[in-house]
Amino acid sequence: MPVLILLLGTTFIWALLLVCNRIALTAFDVDVYAMTCWQLVFGGLALVLLAPGRPIPWRQFTLPINWAYGILRVLTGVSWTAALVYISAPESGILSQTGMPMAALAATFILGRAPGKSEWLGHGILIIGAAWLAWHLPDGFLNPAVLLMLSSEVTAISSSVLAEKHPDNQIKDAWSHLRFTGVLLLITASVFLILPPLIGFISPVPIPYTSMDGFFGMETMLAGLILGATLRGPAMVLSLRSIKTAGIEKYILATSILPFILLGLEMLAAKFDLTPAPAHDSVFWVSALLVMLGIIQITLSKRRHAKRIKALALSPTATA
Repeated sequence: MPVLILLLGTTFIWALLLVCNRIALTAFDVDVYAMTCWQLVFGGLALVLLAPGRPIPWRQFTLPINWAYGILRVLTGVSWTAALVYISAPESGILSQTGMPMAALAATFILGRAPGKSEWLGHGILIIGAAWLAWHLPDGFLNPAVLLMLSSEVTAISSSVLAEKHPDNQIKDAWSHLRFTGVLLLITASVFLILPPLIGFISPVPIPYTSMDGFFGMETMLAGLILGATLRGPAMVLSLRSIKTAGIEKYILATSILPFILLGLEMLAAKFDLTPAPAHDSVFWVSALLVMLGIIQITLSKRRHAKRIKALALSPTATA
């Protein structure tokens, strides 16, 4: 049960952060790219300085694996945030489900944990649900949001694999783990500062809000401070802890409920006129239904597969 609470709590915090980012984009005069960078700066500083008297882990800033993780997280965040210009937060949650089959492939070919055969049926249903939504967007599969969300999921799964394999994500000391997470956030913020001139060369579509003109705007910095210290930092801590405890497959499976949490939060925000009221048609609900069916199939398959593995481990021939 604690692992389940950890996974669900992580998903809820990320959903809350995404909706707050959309509020900043639609209701306030905030530079979203700069605000995201400030979130990382203030969230990272809060974690690094959280334990007074402990030495700052300077060595962490020199490790190539940490910088690789930072680059991947920047590409993930920029792509997803830019997609919110073209689609709603719940729609982005539906398209993000393409990450689940990617996680299963990564677990099979990189981590050596092949899922049960029946699980692939659930992944197929998820892909159909995401494809159904994408097909009905303006310009269909060529809609910028589709390419942005695919890019976001590729980099998200890649960073999750790095996080699971990262030796410093295995440490048990809670304070050291918080500081390790803070370093990753600060490195990611540094990449944010370096990346804007390069985005035009690596992005499959134009990404707005990468100008540094409004970087020191008061509202932008204030939003970065509040969201960074209260949501971005805790979200990263919980994500790394979830990946370490449950593995990327279960972590990504838990995030599959993201579209539904986003829908509820966005409806709540719309009641306070913070975001446009969501007006989803039958296409969205059919996609959401397919996603839910896929989640159920994958969950049941994982449970059956785990029981078979446990039964084989306890069988007389296995222990002989």
